[in-house]
Order: sequence, then C-alpha cells, then structure tokens
Amino acid sequence: MSDLDHLTLFTQFSGFKVVVLANRLGCDNGVARTAHDRLIAKLGDLRELMRDALAAERNLLLDESSQRYRDAVEDLYWIAEEFAHRWLAGEPGPLLDDLWIDWATREVFDAQAKRWRFYDDDGPWLRDVSDAKLCGLRRIIDEIAAETGVRFSASRIVYEEPDVPLEDHVEDPESNPLWGPDTD
Repeated sequence: MSDLDHLTLFTQFSGFKVVVLANRLGCDNGVARTAHDRLIAKLGDLRELMRDALAAERNLLLDESSQRYRDAVEDLYWIAEEFAHRWLAGEPGPLLDDLWIDWATREVFDAQAKRWRFYDDDGPWLRDVSDAKLCGLRRIIDEIAAETGVRFSASRIVYEEPDVPLEDHVEDPESNPLWGPDTD
C-alpha cells in the first residue's frame, strides 16, 4: 500500500492550478503564456491521477473478497508507481523546450528540423528562462517542488555558446576528489 496522501496532493495541485491561472492573467509575452498553459495542463494531469487514487481508496472500503476491492488495490499500486516514476524521479518535467540526446549514438533531436543530428560540444544547450520573462512563474514552480516534490523546468534550447566565463571551467585539484597530490 502506498504512503501517499492522495487527498492532500489533490488539494495542493488544485490550489496551485488556481494560483497559476491567476498569475497567467499578468502575462505580457508568449513564452510566459505558453509556460503557464503547459503547467496548468500538467497540474490537471496530476489532479486527475490523484482523483483516480481517491476513487480507488473508496473501493477499498468494500468487502475484501470482491473484484472491485482487488482492482482497487492494483489501481493504487499502479497510481503510486506512475506518480513516483513519471512525476518524482528523474529530470524535471519540461514546460517549454526539452533537449533529447541519445548518448549511445551521440545524436541530438533537432525539434526545428524534426530530425536527429550529430551532437558535439558546440551545442545545443538548455538555458533557463528568467523569472521576469516567465512573469513570476519560476517562484510558483519552486513552491510546487517544495510542497509536493514534483519538479518542472522552464528552459529554452540555444545554439550559441553559453555565457559562462572560462574561469568556471578550470579544474581545481582541491575541489575534485579524483585529483590528488602529485605522485610523480
């Protein structure tokens, strides 16, 4: 049996959906509206998942020998698995762009050209969209992650070199445990 509190999660996702809908009214650009709309849709998916879990929990009140009871136990198992693997584990759910890289073949999917191309260190990269451009959505995304554990990202694919100074790329022997004192 899952230790998830489906009613609390349903309530939290519903509340966040209302907050995002209200925040969307202040959007002044297309990127922010798109990110808001996609987050609203994903919160709707999460609410539906929790609603299904609540329905299954109600069926647990039936006689243990009934088929509906056995189906409810299985439904709750699969709902908990979906929530854990799709929403909690791995990378944050993308609201804008996602970079699909096949590391076995070193190829990246180019969403504009709709084809795979060779991936090299010259890009593309994912760059986070600023909170100002998202019209305050980043704060809401952080609150969702803090309260529910479900993470979302709002990034764009860029093809030019990231604006990171070279000093950030210099290896420091003291901060890297694989580098030790010179043994020569």
